[in-house]
Amino acid sequence: MSSVTGRQNPDSPARRINVIEGSFNVSRHDGDLLCTVLGSCVAVCLYDTLARLGGMNHFLLAEPSVSDPQDARSLERFGAFAMEQLINEMIKNGARRETMRAHIYGGGMLRPGMERIGTANRTFARSFLEQDRIAISHEDVGGNTARRVEFRAASGQARCRQIPMNAANVPNPVKQRSSPVGDVELF
Repeated sequence: MSSVTGRQNPDSPARRINVIEGSFNVSRHDGDLLCTVLGSCVAVCLYDTLARLGGMNHFLLAEPSVSDPQDARSLERFGAFAMEQLINEMIKNGARRETMRAHIYGGGMLRPGMERIGTANRTFARSFLEQDRIAISHEDVGGNTARRVEFRAASGQARCRQIPMNAANVPNPVKQRSSPVGDVELF
């Protein structure tokens, strides 16, 4: 899933655009704020300083396994697809790899056993950007917190807030009382 927004009217209102898992967005509109929430997922924000164009993707897993379906809809959640989509859309709208700068966010471990996923995601993002010769100007990755990322696409400014995962944030399940069945009474 993707979206590309251009500079419509200078007086047009600011927009908050949520970039969900498996999607990306590219914009040069001054008022656009690209937003996402991450755990073990990774978001890469790209900004071209000359084109004043930015974008964000959000991917769930680094690479598909051999048993994963290979159709476009299934591939949206993987890093290679997400990175290609974002970079190609940026270039299509006037950006150049040489003038792009990247921020990497996420790749945390929110639950025991999930460390491998977050680590693989952030390692993949770094490697992909290095191979494409896109400079990484900022990272906020790893740890055991979720992150809320807000990225002003036209200026390349980003804010990342860590959201601690503690017992207060996790609702306790309520057990339903079972109603009696039959007519047996126990003492």
